[in-house]
Amino acid sequence: MKQKLLALFIAGIISLPALAETESTALPVAPRTEKGNPEIAYHLFSNWADNYQVEAKKRKTIAEAFLFSSGALALGGAALTWYDGDSISKKCNGSPMDPEFKQDLTMGLGITGGALILSGFIVSALPIKDYRAIYADVFEEKDPEVREAMSVSVLRYQADKGKEKRISSFIWSCALPFFVGAVAIGVNVSNDDKWSKGLLSSMGNSSWGMAGGVVSLFTKSPEERLYERYLNTRDAYYGTNR
Repeated sequence: MKQKLLALFIAGIISLPALAETESTALPVAPRTEKGNPEIAYHLFSNWADNYQVEAKKRKTIAEAFLFSSGALALGGAALTWYDGDSISKKCNGSPMDPEFKQDLTMGLGITGGALILSGFIVSALPIKDYRAIYADVFEEKDPEVREAMSVSVLRYQADKGKEKRISSFIWSCALPFFVGAVAIGVNVSNDDKWSKGLLSSMGNSSWGMAGGVVSLFTKSPEERLYERYLNTRDAYYGTNR
């Protein structure tokens, strides 16, 4: 009996490596095509679609909070200016506010606050892009080979869109000062003033955005970087001669 128990104990020890190997191979692995190749593009695209939803919801919540709080603050400032502006001015300057300035300030704060709150409602009503619904044909495709090819196409398309957006942003930021200058010239002409009155200052105030346009031109979009990641991963797996 003891010899049988000893034999079973030794057999159990010997079989432990085999059991460990069997258990490790049973762990979940990345999806693969029928040919055994990993679905690199589909894996990246699927994660990107899910992450976009999460980040978009965060950005929308932050934008809503900023617009509503800023709008409420501006409306509160308008009310404070209209009802207590004179008393505040007396405490600070010893005299009540100028009636015209008080009216303009109240109106400006009120319009700004109303516009911010209206923008908050607009942002709240805008739907978040659901890429799993937009590209339902990709996620519902059953053939792994076809699904991988479709995912590559989507990644490439989104990368091209990202490139177009940053180039458009650069062009618009460079064109904005000239657009503002043209408007300023039109206003001067309509008022019978010298056409160049305040032209340089108007263009200068609107040219600050050019720096952001230049930065965006030379900064690749997340979609472009994702597509590059796919290419690098593909080449690392298959080799650069594929």
